[in-house]
Amino acid sequence: MRNDPYFTRARWPSLCAETGRKINKGEEIAYYPRTKQVFHVDSKQADELRARDFAAAFNMADANY
Repeated sequence: MRNDPYFTRARWPSLCAETGRKINKGEEIAYYPRTKQVFHVDSKQADELRARDFAAAFNMADANY
């Protein structure tokens, strides 16, 4: 869906909304378009997004809860 979070590359330097860690241009990030927040790949929010994507890829029961 259009407003679903996804992984992408940073277009410019920024800070993680959760941890405050510096994100350099070109690094992988978790992007949440609805809130326009970015998260470092080592943040808990990125881990949750990875888990959701994994569950959806393998059609697991909890993929869309």
